[in-house]
Parts: sequence; C-alpha cells; structure tokens
Amino acid sequence: MVCLRTSVRNQLQALAMGQGVYRKRKLWTATGRTELEDLRLDPWASRRRQELLQILDGLDPSLRELDRAVAQEAEQRPAARCLMEQPGVGPVTALMFVLTIGPVERFRRSKQVVSYFGLNPRESSSGGRQRLGAISKQGNSMARFLLVEAAQTASLYDEELRRDY
Repeated sequence: MVCLRTSVRNQLQALAMGQGVYRKRKLWTATGRTELEDLRLDPWASRRRQELLQILDGLDPSLRELDRAVAQEAEQRPAARCLMEQPGVGPVTALMFVLTIGPVERFRRSKQVVSYFGLNPRESSSGGRQRLGAISKQGNSMARFLLVEAAQTASLYDEELRRDY
C-alpha cells in the first residue's frame, strides 16, 4: 500500500510538473493540495487528477490504521519491544524480524540468520581460490530492505557504525 501511495503521488507530481509546478514534499501540504486542485488541465488530465486524488485520499486512512495495528502488535511482543530499543528499529521492522525469525532457538549460529535473510556473500570458488561477491539475496526481499533501512538509520546515531559503514 505504501508503494501504491508513492506511485499515485509520483503521478500527481508529474501532472503538476507538466504545468510548471514543482513543490517536492510541499505538494502534499494543504496549500500544495489546493494548488494541485486549482491547476488548469485538459479534460482527461483533470479527470485523471481527480481519480488519483480519490485513490490517495482512500489510502492514507488505511495506512494510518495499519500503522496503529502494527504498533499495537509490536508492543505486545517482548522480543519486538526489545528490538525497538535499538536506534533505527521501529514497530514495522521489529515485528517483521520477530515474525520472520520465529523461535530464535531454531538457529544455532548468527551466520544461519544472516543466510536466512540472504545477507550472506555469494561465493564463487574454483581451484582452491575463494572469491566472495555481493549478497546472495536468497531470503525475503522486504525483510532485507527493512533491515538495510534500519542499519542506515542506526549509522546516523552511532559514531562507530558510521565509521565502519
């Protein structure tokens, strides 16, 4: 749903830019919305704008409701609450991690968790020579995306992480 909202916003932004209005994030404020609605467009472009605005208006309340539900579910799980104490980890990432991993006891080593998410390096070995490449991307792509975003945010708050990464 977030991807759909981004797509709708991008299409509306393209309509505005076609008319010379370039407001970036300010297009989604009340003033920007009024400016977007007041744009003089061809009849079909105007119809498209109205339909996209209706879709956007329907998505926002649904996303807020889902965010509240995820936050409540994360608060009820001790492991998720513990993860949310880390910088960069919010309710969505914590709940994803807890639900994806399941009982942590099923993994004997941290390398198994890394491999489960597809964050281990790809290996290309031949003739006694070992070459490690990019990550294998074998696991859940959404989980990998959320973990990378959390790591990037955490590096903003932790000087040692920032130096290393």
